[in-house]
Amino acid sequence: MKISKYGGRQFHNGGRGSSERSTIFRKRYKVGQIIQGVLLKWEQHKLGWVQIEDQKLLANIQTVPAPGDTLTFIVQQLYPDILLKEISPDNLNKQGIYIDPAEVTRKFVTKRSAFQSQARCLFNQFDNMELANSQLRLNAFLELLEENGHIASLFFETQKCVADLNSVLRYAKLFYMPWLVPTALNQEIVLKIKKDTENPDNSFYQLLFALDLPPSIPARFRIMYKKPQCGFKLLTDNANLKTLLGVHFKHSFSEFLNVERIPQQNYGGFLAELLTT
Repeated sequence: MKISKYGGRQFHNGGRGSSERSTIFRKRYKVGQIIQGVLLKWEQHKLGWVQIEDQKLLANIQTVPAPGDTLTFIVQQLYPDILLKEISPDNLNKQGIYIDPAEVTRKFVTKRSAFQSQARCLFNQFDNMELANSQLRLNAFLELLEENGHIASLFFETQKCVADLNSVLRYAKLFYMPWLVPTALNQEIVLKIKKDTENPDNSFYQLLFALDLPPSIPARFRIMYKKPQCGFKLLTDNANLKTLLGVHFKHSFSEFLNVERIPQQNYGGFLAELLTT
C-alpha cells in the first residue's frame, strides 16, 4: 500500500500476509473514506507500525508523530495500489468530509474566472442604473442572475467553493461579492479574526479587500478594527490611484491611514494569507 502526504510512501510488502491484508482492506474501505490509525511503534527511521481497526500495517511515515498518536487518512485509491493520503483533522468539515484548502482555492480561482468571463455583459448593464449603495447593487445583481441561468450557475459554483473553504477555516472567512464594484475583476474579501477569549472586546479584526480595476490595475484595501478604533489603508502601485483615491480618502474619511505599495505576497490577492491563518 502507498501512503501519501508530501509525496509517495509505501507500505512495505510482506509476501502472502501483505496480499491478504490488502484484500481485506479493499473489501472494508472505499475511495474517499476517512479512516484513522494509531502509531504503535517505530520500526526504524520513518518506518512504523500503524493500527487501523484490527489491522497492523507497516508504513513509511514522513511526519514525526509519537507512538500512541492518531493519524488521519483519506482513501484515495484502491487499485492497482492502495493509496492513502495523510490529512489534518482540521480539514474535515462538520459533516466529516475532507476539504483540501489548496485544491478548493485553485477551484475557486478557476470558477471565478469562468464566471467573470461570462458575466461581463451582465455587469455592463449596471452602467445604465443608478445604484447608490451596495444593497441596491445586490438586488440588481440577483435580478439579472434570474434572467441568465448559465451565468447564475457559474456564480453559485464559485460560491460553493467559498462555502467549502469556509467550512474548515477557524479564524478567517472568504467572501465573494462581485456586485460591490461591478466593473472590477478578481474580487475577494478575506476577514481575519484574532480572538481574545478572555476579553472579546480586545479581539482584532482585519478585512482584506482585493480587486483589479479596469483595464488591469490591482488595488488592495486593508481595514483594521480593534474596539473602539478603526482604520484602513489603500495598497496600490499605480500613481494615478495613489493620487486620486489617496487624496479623496484623506479628505473624506478620518479612518484613512495612508497609501502603501502592494506587498509582493498580496499582488495576486489575499487568499495566501487566508490559507496560512
